[in-house]
Amino acid sequence: MSPTNTTGLLVFAAIVVAFVGAVDAGIGGEWDLFVLFVGILAIALALGSKLESRRPAVPVRRDLVAWLRDRSSISGEPISTVTDRAIATYADRYGVVAEADEVRQ
Repeated sequence: MSPTNTTGLLVFAAIVVAFVGAVDAGIGGEWDLFVLFVGILAIALALGSKLESRRPAVPVRRDLVAWLRDRSSISGEPISTVTDRAIATYADRYGVVAEADEVRQ
């Protein structure tokens, strides 16, 4: 799943709803419902932490994703490793883009 603004907003909404539900169930003394909402809250927080990783999401065309999956299945490596190597090879072949400050000078 590619972390987009919409996905992040939906996860945030799930966190808020689960938190409000847990508080309401706790106040009302519905402990089985409270445990259910706390479980949902834990899952949503785990998902939210995965969405906010240091690795940025880069949208890729569908045909390139199919190529990456094929290469990953042939080599037995994770798709992220194949993607990293493909981008690094491209950067080596065509050069690294200059920083904006260097271009201005």
